[in-house]
Amino acid sequence: MFFNIVEKVVRVTKAFTEPRIATKDVTHDTMHHSPIFRGKHEIKYDICTGCEACAKICPVDAIIMEPLPIKRPKALPEVNLGICIFCGLCEDVCPTKPEKAIKLSGGTFEMITGGTDEDIKNYWVKCDVPQEWIEQKKKEEEEKARKKAEMLAKKKAEAEAKKKAEAEAKKKAEAEKPAESEKAGDSVQKDNGGEQ
Repeated sequence: MFFNIVEKVVRVTKAFTEPRIATKDVTHDTMHHSPIFRGKHEIKYDICTGCEACAKICPVDAIIMEPLPIKRPKALPEVNLGICIFCGLCEDVCPTKPEKAIKLSGGTFEMITGGTDEDIKNYWVKCDVPQEWIEQKKKEEEEKARKKAEMLAKKKAEAEAKKKAEAEAKKKAEAEKPAESEKAGDSVQKDNGGEQ
């Protein structure tokens, strides 16, 4: 019994005196990998349509749509991780195919925050959209609007030309009609004159 007590005292003393090295950094490599963990959200601005389906289906209203200065997408989703329940409905309802514009990463465990109420309120997944991409989209929209205006002007000009041609044909037909009736009247008079 005395040896058991001495052994325990030596073991405890050793534990306090010898520094122990952590074998796992849990901030980057978790202790366990759950097969059903869906992970932090990833938002792809270049394929998002701005349909707001993800924001509408979110059961806890964790997603808001941040407006953009372009027509399509007119807004991009932002996710508040402080209230998100990671149900994945936003990913399921996203209409973009074959790749989803919003999806849960499935492996990003690194979601550590300060822990204060203010940190949790400001814990968002935001999409950083490059200004060059926005400028490119604006140019594409302007070009599309210009082509559409040109096409409409062309169709309008064609319709007006067709209408004008129909009006001229109608006018010509009306002008020929009285001439034909006059000829017919002359021939009737001749026939009547010949019978007398």
